[in-house]
Amino acid sequence: MQGLSHDMEAISEHIKKPLISKKYVLVICGPTGVGKSRVAAILARQWKTDIISADSMQVYRGMDIGTDKQHSPDFKLYMTDLFTPDHHVTAVQFKKTCRKIIEDEFFAKGKIAVLAGGSGLYIRAVMDKLKFAPPRDSQLREQLRQKIKHHGLEKYYQLLEEIDRPYSQKISSNDARRIIRGLEVYYLSGKPFSSFQDNWNERQSIYNSVFIGLNQDRQLLYKNIDNRVDQMFERGLVSEVKALLDQGYDSSYPLKQAVGYKEVVSYVKGQIDLNKCRELVKRNTRRLAKKQLTWFRKDPRINWIRVDNYDNICSLQDEIIRVIEKRLND
Repeated sequence: MQGLSHDMEAISEHIKKPLISKKYVLVICGPTGVGKSRVAAILARQWKTDIISADSMQVYRGMDIGTDKQHSPDFKLYMTDLFTPDHHVTAVQFKKTCRKIIEDEFFAKGKIAVLAGGSGLYIRAVMDKLKFAPPRDSQLREQLRQKIKHHGLEKYYQLLEEIDRPYSQKISSNDARRIIRGLEVYYLSGKPFSSFQDNWNERQSIYNSVFIGLNQDRQLLYKNIDNRVDQMFERGLVSEVKALLDQGYDSSYPLKQAVGYKEVVSYVKGQIDLNKCRELVKRNTRRLAKKQLTWFRKDPRINWIRVDNYDNICSLQDEIIRVIEKRLND
């Protein structure tokens, strides 16, 4: 138990048994750049277990530098390198794959499940009892677009009011995108879109769980983000993106959406220079971190720890063990 004080080492061993026997999932979450992977690695080594990545982009092969994948001979990292970038992984697919891993590779083998990442939607998909609306159907959506083009948006907003008044009241009568989505969900499932949103404000984990949220001073976090982006460029982010484009993934969802990739694609295509590209990646990563914090702060289950309140990683590790012990004793 390198790094732990003698007392905390004893507590760590003491709580390991109930974490395994009661099938707990330990969730390490927070904004990008705060050090989630490092903390998860320490816990994995401490308890001789593995890590499940809760990152929506680490599931794609070939996207390594820009997603900051952390591989180690000390533990296995699950939910990475599962698909090529031309496959759009939905939250539902992520949930099904991840839950099977938790059951088969952790619970069945008597290991503590450590789920670490910053994708709040995907963490909730895995951990909570949620209803997901059907995925988008491109053919049906195009049919709806053509009907709206010929008959006008007002007619289809009125139709939406008839079949799903609660959802229609939340959106503008001029919002074609959301009107199409509301109608699409109803035609695919036979249920109003609002019925899938009823339980999203509830926070009911399907597993026994402890949520640890990591945060730090905003300016320090932004400095860490800027430094990490610089390191990604030095490690070959541009070459990584060029390789993906050469493989024909230029129109794939991850390359068009992922921070760090979409900006480099613009650079490679000659739309911006390298300095502008680098600054955009930093800016957009900072914005992503802010969005992640906003998402996670809505979850009352999260036990927040300020990483900059501790002089060293050992003290931080001690505090995490204390939080887990308290949760087990509640």
